[in-house]
Formats: sequence, structure tokens, C-alpha cells
Amino acid sequence: MLTGTTGRLSTHCRSCPLPNLVIPQPGQVRFRAVRIAKPKPATWFRQNLLAASKPSWAQQNRLEDVSRDCEHAEKEAERRDWQDNINQLEKFYVREMVDLFETSKMVAFFHSNPTKKQNIRTAWQNGRRFGMELKEYHYRVGKAGLKGTPWENCLHFWFKFPGEMNMQQILFSPTLAPDKLLKYERKVPEFILLGCVVENRILSKKQVQELVKLPNLEQSRGELVSILNFHQQQTLSYLQSNQQQLSTNLSQLVKDGSKES
Repeated sequence: MLTGTTGRLSTHCRSCPLPNLVIPQPGQVRFRAVRIAKPKPATWFRQNLLAASKPSWAQQNRLEDVSRDCEHAEKEAERRDWQDNINQLEKFYVREMVDLFETSKMVAFFHSNPTKKQNIRTAWQNGRRFGMELKEYHYRVGKAGLKGTPWENCLHFWFKFPGEMNMQQILFSPTLAPDKLLKYERKVPEFILLGCVVENRILSKKQVQELVKLPNLEQSRGELVSILNFHQQQTLSYLQSNQQQLSTNLSQLVKDGSKES
């Protein structure tokens, strides 16, 4: 219980665990021995805390020294070094990519917006079902592997935006199957066909569609053989026609001479 005037806790309240405390009343000062001009020093722990949390400002340089201490040139040199050079892991990616370019009959480049890893996994599985291999490489890897090769113009299809997550989706096919490539694009709605390398030539999507309408290699060979045989037979007939005409004329002269005699 609280008393009326002194503000002390009652001593006969045995159930209260607090000791006898004085509650400040209006107008009372709790600490009477506070000296504002000469305060008491803080404890050792608080002094260390104040020293560690003390704010600090960098020393301001003169305007003449700003160009000497500029870090922009160093950052630009570091950025160019990062764009032109590759690390040890990316060297394996370069070797893998070049091997796929050399062994593939058809290499397709796709545009894709940021896609979930689950959808990329589904696209890879669909490529395996068509007998193709889906890979993704950074522009730094493509530039390190294709510079100075017959596929250097393919670098125009790569994402050149900064960042590690901007990867180029490439589909490698060991066989020439443009119809399967178009079916794969319809199967994966996240990908848009940009171009395709066929027989060291870059074809657009419309040219790939026209390539599907062309006959296969066996039919083209049969048509070529028939055309060559036709011209061969026609040439032989022209060559033999003169001989036949000459023999006919000679036989007619012999007949005319025998009649006159």
C-alpha cells in the first residue's frame, strides 16, 4: 500500500517483494549532488564505448589534389580487366563451348527474359528429348572462345548487359533437323529464336522455316544425279547424231553412184 504524504511503500505489506523506496513527488529532485560544471567521469566500460562509437570524418583534400586521388580510373581499369579476362573455371566453359561448336551441325541462339531455374530445367529436358543440348554461357566466355574463329559473328546474339546473371541460351544439335528446332521453340514459350548457324552460315528464323520445306539430302542427291544423267545422255545424242547423219549421207551417195553407172 502507498501512504498518503511521504510517498513511501508500506512496511507492513509483506506480500510486496520490493524494499522501502521513495517515490519522487512533483517539484522534488532525485539527484541533489549533480555538478554541471564538473560532472562525474563515466565508468571505464562507458568510456571505451564512447571512444569506439565516436564519429570520424575523412580529411578533406584540397581541390588541387582531387585529380591525384581520384579512384574512378582504377575502377575503370578493374572493370576492363574483368571484362577481357576469365578465371580458371570459365576456361573450362570456353573449352566446352568450342567443342560443342565444332561438333554440332546446328547451333541456335535464343532470347529469353529472366526465367526461373525450374523453367530452364524444363527447357533443358525438352532439348534432350529432341536429341539436343541446351547450354548457357556468359558474354565473357563467348568472347574468349569465339574471337578469331569462324563463329565470331555469333557474338552479336549475346547478352552484353553487366552482371553475372545475364546468360545466353544456346541450343546445340549434332544433326541437321530444322523441323525439330521449330518444334522445340513452340515447346518452350520462354525462348525466342534469334538465329541459327547451319553449315557455317547464320540463318534467321524465316530462313530456318524455308529450310524445312527443302528436300532432304538423299532426295537432293537423287535429283542431282538425274539432272546430270539427262545432260550426259543429251550430249551423247548430239555427238552421235552427226555420225549417223554422215553415214546416212555417204550411203546415199553410194546408192546414187551405183544408179548412174
